Amino acid sequence: RKPVVLKGMELGTCTTKWTVDYLSQAEGSKEVKIHVSVVPQMDFLSKNFVYRTLPFDVFVRRAAEVKHKEYFLSEDEKYYLRSVGEDARKDIADIRKQFPILAEDVQIPEYFDKEQFFSSIFRISSAGLQLWTHYDVAAISSNVIMLCNCWNSRNSYSLLLKTFLGTKSEVLDVDNPDLEKYPLFVKAKRYQCFLEAGDVLFIPGKY
Repeated sequence: RKPVVLKGMELGTCTTKWTVDYLSQAEGSKEVKIHVSVVPQMDFLSKNFVYRTLPFDVFVRRAAEVKHKEYFLSEDEKYYLRSVGEDARKDIADIRKQFPILAEDVQIPEYFDKEQFFSSIFRISSAGLQLWTHYDVAAISSNVIMLCNCWNSRNSYSLLLKTFLGTKSEVLDVDNPDLEKYPLFVKAKRYQCFLEAGDVLFIPGKY
């Protein structure tokens, strides 16, 4: 019942095939809704980001850039894609439905019975992006984060096999927390790991 990093997993051809060019061509110009922020720490509580829509191939290429020639807010803005269903409020995220061509490249480890599978959330982000911290109050099942591929050690594609949406924390920058505002954070036990392509991070339910 503790988190663990599993090395050398067989996750399919996504660990070798998923490059900027391949992703762009595979799913083409289908439109995706993304988060755009001018700062690297995205905050879900204060909403310091905006939602924008881009063709998937354009988004992938922008996410691979450090400085942008075309942008929404600033030339060094950060991008984040979290796949959702056609109806974000009702439909469960499933890479097999939202990105069927890319899903063929992914081999999901069989750690659970098929009826226990809830969702598969496909994510892509710009380099250096930090998402808001959160915890899953109602999560009784486990989460599995698969790092499918990365390029130039800067950008990554991950697939999160998840159970429920969670509750967001007000502590935004875990590296430099405001201890005057959140004095108990100093007592928090920190777990840190570095994932490489093909690695899997297992997080037990209720952890």
